Amino acid sequence: MQKVIEVEEGRSLNFKASAYSPIMYNRLFPGRDFLKDMDALKNSHDDEKEESDTFKMSDYEHFVRIAFLFAYQGLAPGVLQTQEQKDFLAKYPDPWEWVDSFNTFSIYEILPQIMDLWYQNERKIAKGKNRIPAPPGK
Repeated sequence: MQKVIEVEEGRSLNFKASAYSPIMYNRLFPGRDFLKDMDALKNSHDDEKEESDTFKMSDYEHFVRIAFLFAYQGLAPGVLQTQEQKDFLAKYPDPWEWVDSFNTFSIYEILPQIMDLWYQNERKIAKGKNRIPAPPGK
């Protein structure tokens, strides 16, 4: 699943989520677990809807890493690394330099779109499973 998201006035990026996202997340951020970070971010996002309008620093860190991953994946049509992705990593060796390149990068505006992108992707993957039961005796 892909989606173009305006991250600041006049600057939009193609974000991409796929079944490969958790693997690439681990490659870009060794020791991190995409599904745990996404779940923590989702829980925090759901809590924030009910309570106040503030995020913890750890939530912001998850958000930046996940947005960085989806923007990185949005530069390529498949899983093979493109020259554009190599250039992206050379220019922004970590997500903090990347997010610092924006005048504004609103977690309140971008996070819901990124979360929606991932969960649409999950639904698409789940629907693709073979739901036909195995023949008797197997």
